[in-house]
Amino acid sequence: MRLPIRYQYMVPLVTVAIVSLAAISAVHAWLTTARTRERVERQLQGVAAVLVDSGFPLTPKVLDQMSELAGAEFVLASDSGEWLSSSLSAEQKIEWPQLAEVADDADEVTLGPMLIVADRPYYYSSLELADRRGGSAPQVLHMLFPQDEFNTAWRAMFLPPLAIGAVAIAAVMLATGLVTARINRVLSRLGREVQRLADGDFSAVEVPKVNDETRDLAVAVNQTATRLAEYEAETRRTEQMRTLAILGSGLAHEMRNAATGCRMAIDLHSEECHASTNAANDGDDSLDMARRQLKLMERRLQKFLRLGKETSGDHPADIDLAELVGELVALVQPSAFHSGIHFDWQSPSVPTIVHADAELLSQAVMNLLLNAVDAAAKRAATTSSSGTVRATLSREGELVALTIADSGDGPPRAISKTLFEPFVSDKPEGVGLGLAVARQVADACGGSLEWTREADETRFTLRLPAVKEVMVHV
Repeated sequence: MRLPIRYQYMVPLVTVAIVSLAAISAVHAWLTTARTRERVERQLQGVAAVLVDSGFPLTPKVLDQMSELAGAEFVLASDSGEWLSSSLSAEQKIEWPQLAEVADDADEVTLGPMLIVADRPYYYSSLELADRRGGSAPQVLHMLFPQDEFNTAWRAMFLPPLAIGAVAIAAVMLATGLVTARINRVLSRLGREVQRLADGDFSAVEVPKVNDETRDLAVAVNQTATRLAEYEAETRRTEQMRTLAILGSGLAHEMRNAATGCRMAIDLHSEECHASTNAANDGDDSLDMARRQLKLMERRLQKFLRLGKETSGDHPADIDLAELVGELVALVQPSAFHSGIHFDWQSPSVPTIVHADAELLSQAVMNLLLNAVDAAAKRAATTSSSGTVRATLSREGELVALTIADSGDGPPRAISKTLFEPFVSDKPEGVGLGLAVARQVADACGGSLEWTREADETRFTLRLPAVKEVMVHV
């Protein structure tokens, strides 16, 4: 059974308030009754004292006047019960209580038993007086205080606090209702937002303006949404890498075999034709370049299955990054020259020793170089102008920075924020793995890979920690 939080808060509070009001009302009713009775008795005692101390006869007129002042009825009777004077009608018949005690002094007058006179209830009390006519027999002054007058006085003392208590309960109910209604609204909205998170929408929720626990809850939901979005992206990337590794394992094996066979065929052809072509092709290193490209292809295919796994490097060692980049530039320059791209590379004079796996690092740098050549060639083909690719290597404190800039148009805005994720590419024939692999290699080496667009150039900067021993001698 669903119990709304509004009732979970309101029912206990209102119950406590009602029980407290009932207990207070019971105590107050008892105290009010006692105080009202005490006040009425003092009033009657005052009237009795005036009558006792006065020396004038207690005629019906005098008793009528005292009745108007005291709000009670008086009957003066002889010791035998004969009415001598009264503020009541003489025709009314009253049977006085037989067991009622007659007070001897005005201070002893109290409200006694209930007495019905003409269908009207009265509190009865009596006082013994000396005979004002000179006789020796005592007289009895019977006093009747109306019960409705008593009740009126009682209500005047009891009802105002009770009304204030009822208003307080109503205020508690209203305040509790307003507070719980707000909490219900916030929790309902957060419930919908959490359900939205469960459905895969990780956008931030609106944070309440009031700085309380509900605001903290909304902030926690936003933090959870951010982490879930990161986890989802990482999971998607991991699954993509895993899928690529599974699908590519067979393809890599076949391509490696084909590349090996092609390289062996070139080696045999080179040995058979060495004598006849040595003189004619003096200085022609195209076959040597083809062999180097095929060897590089074999190594790349062997490393292909590393994608999607922890890339810590099988053989990390101290590598001169300038030498490695120089070798890779030599492989890329023929393709750049064929595409009409001017390739600018100057080996730095400062030490550029880093600690990494040579195969993985060369794979990352080669991807950056090939992307730069493709981008510059594409720009040159559409503008009928020559393109440029510039590779620079420098030191930035404790880091070695390799910057590869090209004159291409740069990545489209649609993929600018996801450029390093797998399968993100604007090339019709591309699969979007080159930059993903490069970023993974940079992270594995403790470095970073970033890109910027400055001065009509697209610049990719690979930063790697320099070897500390080398830094000491710089």
